[in-house]
Amino acid sequence: MPVSVTLTGAVRETHPEVEVALLRTAQEALANVAKHASASRVGLTLSYMEDVVTLDVRDDGVGFDLARPSDGFGLPAMRHRVHRLSGALFVESEPGVGTAISARVPA
Repeated sequence: MPVSVTLTGAVRETHPEVEVALLRTAQEALANVAKHASASRVGLTLSYMEDVVTLDVRDDGVGFDLARPSDGFGLPAMRHRVHRLSGALFVESEPGVGTAISARVPA
């Protein structure tokens, strides 16, 4: 499936823990898209802002109901990695609409 990658802001070095957490979050999000989303497109955006770095992964797949419990490990693992760095993980999804995951960590 096509993946578009976008970088915004002035790219700069970040702490290795931040880099690893964002890399692993991107890997898990893309793996979830490949396994579950039946998407035709996915976009990944890495944004460098003054005091935070944000990773956004959005797909046009089948989406899912956030209120429905899941037995998967992907989202909890992403959330744990990001929270360990005093960051936040946001998930937006709706059946038939796709999914957006946003990880924000201090730069």
